[in-house]
This record gives sequence, structure tokens and C-alpha cells, in this order.
Amino acid sequence: MRRSFHHVIFTAVALCAAGAAVMNPVLTRGKDLCDSAPVGFKEQCRKQLWVTYRSFNKELERTGQFAAMGITNRCFFASNTINGRGDPYSEYPLIWKGFKQYDWSALDAQAEDLVKASPNARFMVMIDLNTPYWATHKFWLDSFTDITHAGVMPEWRNRTKEWMLDFIAYAEKKWGDRIGAYILSGGGTSEWYEYDRGRTSYAKNKGWRGWCAARNLSLGDEPPSPTALHRAAFEDLVYDPAAEPEKIAYWKFHNSITANAILFFASAARKAIPKAKEIGVFFGYYLMSNPNQTSFAHLDYGRVYASPDIDFFIAPGNYSDRTIGGGSGSQLVYGTALRHGKRFLHEIDFGPHDQNQWGKGLWKTLEDDLAGNTREAAFAMANNASYWWFDMWGQFYRNQKLRERIAALKKIQDGLKPTPSVAEMLIVCDPESLYHVNEKCPLERAFGQHFRNQLTRIAAPCDIYSFDDLPVLDMNRYKLVCLNSTLLITSERAKFLREKVCTGGRTVLWCYAPGVTDGKTLHAARVKEWAGVPFKTPGVSVSQMEGWRSVYAYDYRLFTPESLTKIASEAGVHLYLDAPATVFAKEGFLAVHTKDGGEKTVRLRTKAARVVDLLTGETVVQDADSFRTVFASPDTRLFRVQYSQPPALGK
Repeated sequence: MRRSFHHVIFTAVALCAAGAAVMNPVLTRGKDLCDSAPVGFKEQCRKQLWVTYRSFNKELERTGQFAAMGITNRCFFASNTINGRGDPYSEYPLIWKGFKQYDWSALDAQAEDLVKASPNARFMVMIDLNTPYWATHKFWLDSFTDITHAGVMPEWRNRTKEWMLDFIAYAEKKWGDRIGAYILSGGGTSEWYEYDRGRTSYAKNKGWRGWCAARNLSLGDEPPSPTALHRAAFEDLVYDPAAEPEKIAYWKFHNSITANAILFFASAARKAIPKAKEIGVFFGYYLMSNPNQTSFAHLDYGRVYASPDIDFFIAPGNYSDRTIGGGSGSQLVYGTALRHGKRFLHEIDFGPHDQNQWGKGLWKTLEDDLAGNTREAAFAMANNASYWWFDMWGQFYRNQKLRERIAALKKIQDGLKPTPSVAEMLIVCDPESLYHVNEKCPLERAFGQHFRNQLTRIAAPCDIYSFDDLPVLDMNRYKLVCLNSTLLITSERAKFLREKVCTGGRTVLWCYAPGVTDGKTLHAARVKEWAGVPFKTPGVSVSQMEGWRSVYAYDYRLFTPESLTKIASEAGVHLYLDAPATVFAKEGFLAVHTKDGGEKTVRLRTKAARVVDLLTGETVVQDADSFRTVFASPDTRLFRVQYSQPPALGK
């Protein structure tokens, strides 16, 4: 039976890769792509779109229920380690029992149980690259808590690669006809987290010396201590590159280790895995919980996203904005993944209102569960992203009404086509600037999740890219660009900003000290050149510059949904509602999430031939550029917007 299943699944994938017509609408190619598609969009759509069920536990009953709902993709974790709570990640026995010693029956039992519950199951398999407990003394570390220390050790990398390749060889031989993707997992919580906050070790100090020597840098035989790293010359926040170059260099070294490790394993895995199958990894958490943005060791995500060996990237939903009425979103800079033709996978891991574990108290009623989970799926749909329902430790989806909603969302997903974003606002993430930052200073909060959390409440969608993506983006669509974390403006960056970003009547938003460093020196007087007003000018300042408008505030907390709504409106950004709301949108698709119900007016970008409520199938309005509709409290509504003539972006 598995042979015929393999034939059905992977013949379709091969046809997609060849550019042939495909029946599944979520994998439709070529003719459905808009002419305005951004860089990487066509390549992204050639990747698979995964809608999946996942749990750490066996959850065989729920696996069968999700299969009956049309969700037969199942992710499982072939784990050898324990989690941050001290519990085993897997309910099955250890697989990796010693160097070249394996208990493959533990893997077989996991797969066999899932096939019994879901006969047509298709697998995404997480491979645990962390150090089993029997190996921690052999390496004198545990990669779960010390990934940047393990990552510089050739013995750890090579022994772990040996295990990974042996696992892949066995899994392909026994279960390959069901496996569609492998996920390479390591570091803290198996998401490549680093917890050391700058702590040194023999292995890491040796790696530091080699890294400096390769770059002809004389910065000392040992890296700066954590105490030194958590002090900075400028307001205790920004390192002076003339006086503190070793601190900036250290964080670049630190972040490069994790990226190098992932690229090392992905390259080896790609050679061992059939081309039709995909490789995924948890990585690129720039929009993660402060104050660990720099030490977290995810900042070198640009190199990893560019790798030809990796097909998709995974992250949980935003931890700081999960309440009803919030914008949620991903911790990834998913625009950078798109630029490189990759999909991302949105992990929906929100516990329901009546469970006692993950996220207890954030959602308080079944109505919250329905509106919140619909918001999460809508975010993925609007960004052409994969997603999985993560039943973490079980019992997240025991409510039948919630499962019925998930089944309805799957049907909606099956009918959607990949189309580009229509956002007119852009948030620009800047890892190069963050290398210059003491993350322990409270002022650092300006550079992470704050702006995304505020902008997602103003009833307009926004895109998120990295500074290095800007040269290849079509900037015409963006009317408001948020460069809130750009402290580093070199002469090359300055020239580029003047030519492509700070031009065309666009509004550019800055925070704290734009351009305070050029990478060689540090001067607060440079801020006025970009902000239009001197450093630390009180309040929110709006300055008319030559051909563009600058908005600046030293204190990031002054940028609230109310002030940002005014800024966006004056910039000409299309606001879909007058009231606060979270809006996700792409060409032909619109989602609105709101905490407060009642009758509201939804304004479209231009006149639509027809607007359909995707959850009810009802036509909401025809031949109109706005409509009034009643929202529940809370609610998330999904609409198909059919334009007679799609509006030109940026107009």
C-alpha cells in the first residue's frame, strides 16, 4: 500500500518541479502568479505547502481525527533528548544509544502507530541532532544548552552527522515512501536556541582565536566576558566601534557558529535525501522575545535562508502578542525567506482556554479559541505559508467545535491560490545593527517585536524584510517604511537609502538613534541627518525632508497603535477599517481579526466585483469598494475579494 501512496504523492511533486499543471490548487503554478510578484515568489510557490498535525505525544486518536478532517500530514520527532521541563521529548525509547549503535525498532514503532491511526499518513520527520545524555560526558557539554560551544567542535559535528546520515539511510529504506520532509533540529528546545548569554569555554575560546585569525583581527586570545559584553560606551546600549571593536566582532562570531552548524548538516543531508523531498529548519528568530536578540544566535539567518540545501523555515507564533485582539505573526523575517524562494511554516501552538499547560489564561472562552486559531491560520494563508497545528503535550484540540473550525480552514486553504502581498507598510529588520548593541540595556526593546506588535493593530497589513533585501525589492508599493533598528549607516548604506528608500514622497520611521554609527566611529550628531531633528528630541517629530518625510522618536514607546494609525494615514497607507483591528491581506484574500464585535465598515483598495465570506460561503457584497458587516466579539473573518480589475500596487 505504501508504494502506491508514494507514487501518488511524489509524482505530483515531480510534475510541479517540471512546471506541469497540477490539480491541487495550493500548488498551482505559472498562470496564477501576479505580474507584480516579488523576487523569489515563483520559486517559493514551487515549494510544498504543508498543512500538518503535530504533537510531542503519541496522540493517536487525535491523529485519526485530523486525518478524517483532511489533514493527513503528520510530523513526529525522532528524539533522543529531554525538553526544558526535564521530560523526554518522545514517548518512545531512545534510538541513538551509542556511536554507531541504534534501536531502529523505536523509530518503526512510532511510524507504525501513526499509520494505524491514519492509513494515508504522510510524514514530516524531525531529526534530533542534540547530544543524548550518554554522550554529554564524552563531549563535556550538552548541545541543548550550549549549541555555540558544540558547534565549534569538529568531533561533535562529525559524530552527529554520522548519526544523522545513518538515520536518513534507515528511514528512507523503511519509510521513505511516506516521508516528504526532514527537519533538522538542534540547540535549545530543538530550535537552535543558545542560552549562554556570552559565556566562554575552552572550545569556544579556541574557535574565537581561529575566527579572528582568519580575518586578520587582533582582538585578544579570549573573547570579552559576559560582564564586558553587557556594558556599552554609548548610553550603555551601543558599542563604540573605535573603543569596543571586540564586542561587535564577538557577537558576529557567536551568531556565525549556529549558522555554520546548520549549513554543515543541511549540506550533508541534502546529498542523502531524494531531491523531491524537502528539508526544513527552525531558524531566523529575529522577532523574538527581548532581551536576547543578539545572544540567541539566530542573527546570521541571511546566509542560512540563502542555502540551496534548505526548503523551508519554521517558527512558533509571536509569544508577546497572543492575546485576542493582538496581531500575533511569526518570529521569522519571512520576507527574507521569500526573497530566497523559500516558504516558511507557521507553528500554531496556542493552548485552548480550558487547558492547564501552555499559554494558560491568554484565551478565556471557546469563542476566543475559535477566533484566535482562525487568526493564526489566516496569517499563514495571507503569506502563502505552511502551518501546523501543534498539539504540544496533547488535549489542545479535544473540543469538537474547534476541530470543525480547523477542518473548515483546511478546505479554505485547499481553494486558495498563491498570490503576492498587497501591504503598503514595510518593517525592516537589521541584524548588522544589532551586533552593535548591548542587549541587556532596556532601551534595546526598541529594536525587536514592539513595532510589529503595534503596526498589526492599525487595520492594514505590513511586510517584514531585512535591510540586505532592500536592493532587490520593488519599493514602489511601500508608503511607510519602518527602519526602527537601523543604527548602523555606513557610507554605502547612506547612498543606497537616499537613492531607493528616502525618496518618492515616502514616509520613513526611525527610532532611538538612526545612523549613530558608521561602523568605524560613533557620533550622536549624525542622527539629525536622518531623523530631521537632533538626537533625543522629545516626543514624535515629523520632518519634511527633500523628497520624503521623516518620523522620529527617541522613546519607542511613543509609537502606539493610535500614533501609528495617524502616521500611516498621513503617509497614504490604505486602512481597511476605522476601528483597531488586525488585517492580513494578499491579492484576492483579506482577513480581519477583532476583539470587539459590532457592525463595522470594511474599505477595499478599489471596487470589487464580489466579496465572499470564506467560512460561510455567502456573498457579502457585489460591485462595491466597501461593505458593512457585523463581527462577533471576538471574531476573525476571511474573505475572497474578486476584482474586475486588480488595483495596481503602489497607486
